[in-house]
This record gives sequence, C-alpha cells and structure tokens, in this order.
Amino acid sequence: MLMPRKIILLRLLIAMVAVGAVTCNTAMGGAAFASDEAPPTTNSLAPASLDSAAAVTPRAYVPSLTRNWPFSTVFGIETYSLSGSLDAIAATGTTWIRRNGLIWRNVEPTEGARNWSAAADVEADMIAASNRNLKFILIIHGTPNWAAQFNNYMCSPIRSDKINAFAAFVHDAVARYSKPPYNVKYWEIWNEPDLGRPLSGSPTLVEQPYGCWGNPNDPYYGGGEYAAILRAVTPQIKAADPSAKVVLGGLLLDCNPNRPPANSDCAMGRYLEGILRNGGASYFDGISFHAYDFYNTSANVLGKYYSPKWFSASDTTGPVLIAKTRFIKDLLSQYGVTGKFLMNTEVGVLCYKCNTPLSNFGNTKAYYIPQAYSAAIAEGLTTNIWYSFEGWFFSELNEPAYTAFKVARNKLGDVTYTGEVTGGDVGASGVKGYKFSRNGKALWVIWSLDGNRNITLPSAPAAITDALGASVSSASTLELTVKPLYIEW
Repeated sequence: MLMPRKIILLRLLIAMVAVGAVTCNTAMGGAAFASDEAPPTTNSLAPASLDSAAAVTPRAYVPSLTRNWPFSTVFGIETYSLSGSLDAIAATGTTWIRRNGLIWRNVEPTEGARNWSAAADVEADMIAASNRNLKFILIIHGTPNWAAQFNNYMCSPIRSDKINAFAAFVHDAVARYSKPPYNVKYWEIWNEPDLGRPLSGSPTLVEQPYGCWGNPNDPYYGGGEYAAILRAVTPQIKAADPSAKVVLGGLLLDCNPNRPPANSDCAMGRYLEGILRNGGASYFDGISFHAYDFYNTSANVLGKYYSPKWFSASDTTGPVLIAKTRFIKDLLSQYGVTGKFLMNTEVGVLCYKCNTPLSNFGNTKAYYIPQAYSAAIAEGLTTNIWYSFEGWFFSELNEPAYTAFKVARNKLGDVTYTGEVTGGDVGASGVKGYKFSRNGKALWVIWSLDGNRNITLPSAPAAITDALGASVSSASTLELTVKPLYIEW
C-alpha cells in the first residue's frame, strides 16, 4: 500500500535532519570556516546557539537553518571586479562585497533611453556574489551630462530639475537587480558626496568614483541638497523593493567640525548634519562612512599609524573608525534619530604617497586588521569593508594581510562583544583590547599601544594565537607587542 505523500515527506525531513546533525558544519560553511567551528550567525552581536544537543532535535535545528542562512559577519571587502578574484575573496570568509558600481551616465547617456548592457561587468559580479551567498552593496554614481550642474563632470551634483529623472532611473535599477539572479538589497546613493564641488579648470570627462556635491557656500556643506535627493529617490527604491536598504553615500568625514585641527577647514564634516536638519533621516536605513589610517612613513616604525585630523593614532586611540563612529552616533543622538545601522564601507591603512611600500608597512597592515575589525564589532558596526582587494596606496589584501584577514574572520566572525580590556585586567598600562564571548567561551583581542609590555592574565588561557594564526605559548604571563594576540579561555 502506498503511503500518503505527507507521511513520505515527513520521514524524508526527519532523515535529512539526522544526517544534518553529523554534517552541518561542512555543509553549511564550506571553506569559509573549519569543520569544528560553530557556523557564524546573521548578527555578529547576538549569535544564536547551535550546540550539538539542539542540532539533533528537528524542531530546533530546521528553523535555525532557515532563519540564519546566509550567515552574516562584520567582514567585507571592496573590489573593482570579481572576475578572476572571486575564489580568493570568498576564501577569506567575507560576508560583504561592495562595488562602485552602477554608472548612471553609462546606462542612461540620453535621458529616458536605458542601455543596461553598459552595466554587464557589474551585473556579472552581482550574480557571482549571489551564487556565493555574499551580501552585495551596490553604489550608484556618475551624473550624465544632461543632468549635471557642471558639464562633463561625472561627479557633478544633479540639477534640481533632473532629480526625479534620477529617482526614476534608481527605481528601474532596483526593480531589475533586487530579483534573481542578482539579489541586491543594499543601495548606496553615490560615493563620498561630501567632497567639494569641481573647480574651474579641473580635468573633465574623467571617470570619478566619488561625488563632488559639497557646497562650501552652505554652512552645512550642501547636505540639505542630498536630503532632497533622498526624498525623491527612497520612495522609488521602496516601491520597487520594500525589503531594500537605502544607504547614505559613503561620507569621507575628512575631519571633526566640533574639534577642527589648526589651519584645517572641517566644513565638510557638517554634511551629515545638513541631511538631518533638512528631514533626510526618514529617507535612509543606514549610514556609510570611510575611515582610513595613514602609515607613519617618516618614521617607518612597525605598527605606527595615525589620522591627525581626528587626533587619532596607533599609540593613543587605535583605529580612527572609533572616533568617526562615535561622532556619527553623537550627531544622531543630538537630532533624536534612532534605528539606523552604521557601515564603515572603506577601511584600511595607507602607505600614502609611497613610491613603494616601506619595509615595515606590510606587517603593520596585517596587524591593523585585527585591531580594526575588533574595534568595528565593539562599536556595533554592521560591516567594516576593507578597501580594497586590489589596493589603494598599497592597501591591497596581499600577504601577510590576506592571512591576517582570514584569521580575524575565523576568530571574530561569530563573537559577542562584552567590554574593553583595561590595564587593571592585565596589570599594565599602554594596552588596548576587546573582550568577546564565543560559544560560551571568552576571547580577547589585545595589543600594546606603543612598545613591549609585560602583562599578567587573569588565568592561564586555553590558547593564544597571533595576528597571523601562529600559536603562542599559553602562559598567564607574557610579553605583549604591537602584534595583536587572540587569547582564548
């Protein structure tokens, strides 16, 4: 006698769950994490429990598999193209891919006439990322001449009478790319729109992957104009895909307007405030910003970097993303704005104006990665995107930075932040570090700010690993250097 279809399906489901309890680590994670590592969750700040007891219970295991796939971490990478580099990028375990991007000028060179074939390269990257369950942040930029305030400038702000045309273009882009096989859900409206407007005599007809929308004649640097664009564009995005996330174009935030350095003009730092003052908060889901540190090339000392316009340095505050994140949070609080996620969509340490990378720069870049990513998790960022895989001022994700990124992702992909490491925790000053929990166990990331320190841990750890994944003697007393350590109990 044939069994009813429902009974057959139920028995198949139970059999699949039983097999899944044995194979879930490798089947769910692939090469992104080791078979004995618990898979990371969708929210790195609040990981779900996937212990072995729960895994063998069908009612507990199956819903968690559905709810948490694909898994999300704070780790992200920007690339100019996934062609030829997808396997290497995916092997890092990254969650996020950022691409700049979808060029309005190329797709709509004549108003109302769309040539989507001009976006074939970025379309291929969207599909490739979707096939690897990577979250794709797509930047739209590039003003066509018929919509530009300044002729022949791709970075030009948009004419007020063409804002609705831009909104219509974005609507059609979201309608096209939010669906399979592309599956894009994060839309960044321009890149660095807070940069100043083009000057007479500047080069024209050059592809500029940023905005030049800042208005030095406005006390809020033109942020109100950007708010007007959001009011037109965001309803069109949500109409095309209600689940889409609208992200402010990555703000350069050159310096803190509340604490300007001597002889520095920090007017562009008011751009975000201009957006908020002009009602823009209701028209975006998240804020994208950029936070670079600069290698101290004159000293060429291992581990030394700084961001002088933010009074931030390796031997005092750690990565500048901390100062910039807190500036944004304070501003949102000042205006009573809640519920916005923050993304550092360009992070890196640069060998600025170097002809070749200096001798200590490679290791400095590798040590910077666990510092920047542990700080990003501690500050509650949704993502921290390395700029870039190919590099800018030698920021490329090559060795040893590539290994450091993979180690950081492996150690920090599914942690919960629990507090900062203080001098009192280790019996020494001049240290920086963060405490996390992971699968019920404690994990610290810790380093010396400015030289060697002898520290004493609360108890002997189970394991100590350095920034490049090498094991370190697991004693309760050790010498701490600028090379970060992962300490596990």
